[in-house]
Amino acid sequence: MRCLRPITLAFSLFLLGGCLGSGYPIGVIYNGTSMPHQMNRMEATGPARTGDREGQACATGIMGAVAWGDASLDAAKKAGSITEVHSVEFKPTVVALGIYYQACTVVHGK
Repeated sequence: MRCLRPITLAFSLFLLGGCLGSGYPIGVIYNGTSMPHQMNRMEATGPARTGDREGQACATGIMGAVAWGDASLDAAKKAGSITEVHSVEFKPTVVALGIYYQACTVVHGK
């Protein structure tokens, strides 16, 4: 019976880790994020063009309990002084099954 508890806990963490690693972070206890909406992504003016400038905006989460940051398209455009969007990328960083999670919106344009 004693061996069953650690195995059950490890399996549960493994399953929950998969849920924490997709999309932008959200917090159960605290959530202060801004995320790009699908309609905002339609601003791209050309397929697969990189542009001269790059802007990045990130949101961060810890253990799915707290999350903060502004990963919106507008914040990324401001960070790179971009007025004409050519492409938008999503770059996640997950550490130790979602204990630390960061998702960034990266915008390329002019």
